[in-house]
Amino acid sequence: MLASSLACGETFELPRGLGRWEAGGFLEGLAVLPSVHDTQRQRPEGRLGVAVRGQPRRWLRVFLDLRGIVGGPPEHGSPGLFDISRTFQNLSPSLEVEESYADLLLSRLDVRIGKQKIAWGRLDTYQPTDVVNPHRYTDPFLVTGEDAKIGIPAVRAKWYPSFVPERIAAEAGLELIWVPVPVPPRFPLEDERWFPESVRAPPVVFLPKGSLRRGLPSVTVRTTSFTTSNRRPPQQLDEGAIASRLDGRTFSTDWSLYFYDGPETGLGFKLATSVVAPDARVALGRGEKPGIGDLQHLRAAASLLPRFGRIRMVGADCAFAVAGYTVRGEVAYGMDRLLPRSAEEFLSADVLRQAVRPHLPSIIVGLLKGRRVGVPLPDFFVARDTVEWGVGVDYTYRGWMAIAQVNELFVLNNPTELLLNDVDSTLLFVLRKTFLSGRVGGEAVVMQEIERGATMGLGRLTYAATDHLRLRIGYLLLAGSRRTLIGQFHDDDEAFFEVRYSF
Repeated sequence: MLASSLACGETFELPRGLGRWEAGGFLEGLAVLPSVHDTQRQRPEGRLGVAVRGQPRRWLRVFLDLRGIVGGPPEHGSPGLFDISRTFQNLSPSLEVEESYADLLLSRLDVRIGKQKIAWGRLDTYQPTDVVNPHRYTDPFLVTGEDAKIGIPAVRAKWYPSFVPERIAAEAGLELIWVPVPVPPRFPLEDERWFPESVRAPPVVFLPKGSLRRGLPSVTVRTTSFTTSNRRPPQQLDEGAIASRLDGRTFSTDWSLYFYDGPETGLGFKLATSVVAPDARVALGRGEKPGIGDLQHLRAAASLLPRFGRIRMVGADCAFAVAGYTVRGEVAYGMDRLLPRSAEEFLSADVLRQAVRPHLPSIIVGLLKGRRVGVPLPDFFVARDTVEWGVGVDYTYRGWMAIAQVNELFVLNNPTELLLNDVDSTLLFVLRKTFLSGRVGGEAVVMQEIERGATMGLGRLTYAATDHLRLRIGYLLLAGSRRTLIGQFHDDDEAFFEVRYSF
């Protein structure tokens, strides 16, 4: 059966004929204390979630999940409702419809219509096949899993055929999904705590004498303005997605096969840059004719824009139990996945020379006339085919639960230096334990990037004071080179405290 992402609490009956309904929610507060005091702040955050589920008819079920947030990472935010077509949004206080859908329950067919989250894959934290929903990266280490997903408008149907013998595939089901329009991921703005250095234009780029063309002097380009700007994805039906999942159980092994053809739901950006020569403008203001020597000092304005692409993915997963262990495996082949280059490498002298040289005459003419001139740059994110696999093992013993998992990404036919390696391996270890009849729970998570040496560590202790009140304290540790996906945040270690009241 199709599942919901938020359980409801209170059950109540409406007048006869209106069916059975449930409602519930939570009120949560989060406070962050950075360990490095001169890093970007993150204000205290309040969250409110309200969910309502109803079944007005035997064959009809409806679900609504609303979330409101105030404070947190956004700077200079304004009140508003989140727009599923915009990548950069700094709303505070904000309101979002996380999910809103109707389920049609037929004899061997379930149909879900509306805004929804779709969970694919069996691994912990990183599922290579889970590509249908985009994610929000505005607080990427504390907001993860289903909470990080953005609901998408979709029609999802799951059929349970009766003619498949149980010895071949017990509980077999075929799921078909249609997403009518693309929905981009959500990303922090340039002045927020979790904006990554890897996509920020460097403050100074130096081009040695003659590096662009023989006879040209050395050039120093200073970035005086860096902003983020929205671009909406194509809003037309032929830009949507289709996806399918076939699953079942054979010889005590649960398995699934996946296919996705649609918009890239991962991150993708392009950098739009223009330059101006202030010395040339000064010369023109004095009535003089600027020369090549007036182009040694340029000022640049850069804007980070979303980039959209289309991908295909085929994948599979399985899970089975053996000798008290649960083993999970997952593999995905992705076509034209968008992968990041670091801004430092992307704007190096060699890369700029290759990109700018064909347009250099028109750029020089424009600068000598005192104009602001656009600079054509190569792709910031490049489309590459990838193979990603992962294997995880879970074991439970006397209230302890341990998870060990390895994920590996292979980038195929790649001539470009990326922010990750052509073979990129990640180890994940999770240890959980409950005490005092489940009132107290501890969790430790360690993730290690092997090739480039970046580390993420997360420890948290949770205390259920009552059935409705939960207290949590924890610490987030980030380490590694700035030229890695995790290490670029190594100044953002933090302690945090959460309190949640459920109703």
